[in-house]
Amino acid sequence: MHATNHPATGEHAGRLRAWFRRQDPISAWMTIIGWGCYVLAALLLAWVAGAVVRNDVLERSTADHVASAPAAWPDATKRAVLQRARAYNGTLADRFGGRIPADAADEQGNPQELADAAYMRALSVDGGGAMARLSIPKISVNIAVYHTTLDDVLSKGAGHIYGTALPVGDAHTYTVLAAHSGGVQGMLFTRLSEMRQGDVFYLDVLGGEQGYRITDVRTITPERMERTLQQIRDAHQSGDATVTMVTCTPIGVNTDRLLVTGVRAPVPQSIPAASTQRDGTLIAVGVGVAVFALALAAAIVVRRRAKRRHGTRTR
Repeated sequence: MHATNHPATGEHAGRLRAWFRRQDPISAWMTIIGWGCYVLAALLLAWVAGAVVRNDVLERSTADHVASAPAAWPDATKRAVLQRARAYNGTLADRFGGRIPADAADEQGNPQELADAAYMRALSVDGGGAMARLSIPKISVNIAVYHTTLDDVLSKGAGHIYGTALPVGDAHTYTVLAAHSGGVQGMLFTRLSEMRQGDVFYLDVLGGEQGYRITDVRTITPERMERTLQQIRDAHQSGDATVTMVTCTPIGVNTDRLLVTGVRAPVPQSIPAASTQRDGTLIAVGVGVAVFALALAAAIVVRRRAKRRHGTRTR
């Protein structure tokens, strides 16, 4: 058997040899540099994809640990943690006077929440600042929720916005969670824009699953953030627990903020259990890729058989 080069590869190699024979090294080197740029771009893309997948896997593992850790706790410990979180939530009105000071800092410029010992201690389930697991099956989100929205937190999961209630699921409470989108930190909220009214998401807190149905999706400018969050909170203060998820939008531009709000409803009476939900888009993409791969493989087999038959006839 004789090895044959791909036509395009052979053509480019022939051009390089011709340029060198004609003593035209500039054209040859420009071609080499061009191909080098293609290779570097492919390697960079592969690195980004690998980093996203790796970080996503790590975040899922951490989230599962955060959700399962309280199962081994004595009931008295879980009740004490829950009571401490509820006590903290009860102080919000007096602490902040109705404000949601997400990015407030002290006179030295240090984040205010880090100095709030009562906040940092409340609802910590893993010793690392995690308080819950956030699950959005429709867009394959499974991440831990941490205290604060500082950079080191948002690089590994969702952050709890200071000045809003800890997510214990009690009526009349309002919680805001934020996460990055479009980065190498993992998928996080990259697909949050796919969520629509009526969709559902879940919080696992101290071993209990809370279900939320989306009632509001809106995009705002950053300067309207605090006022809009206050308006959403005030609109739901007499009802069930409410959670708003926040991320930057559009991806890569980040000029605006996407807010997705859900109201708690009973599981499974009103909202199906999270374990029964699936990411339809991901499944469709997987099926499409599988069908394409099978069709490509079939085409290659058919072509090779046709070549063999043609070779047999010509001998």
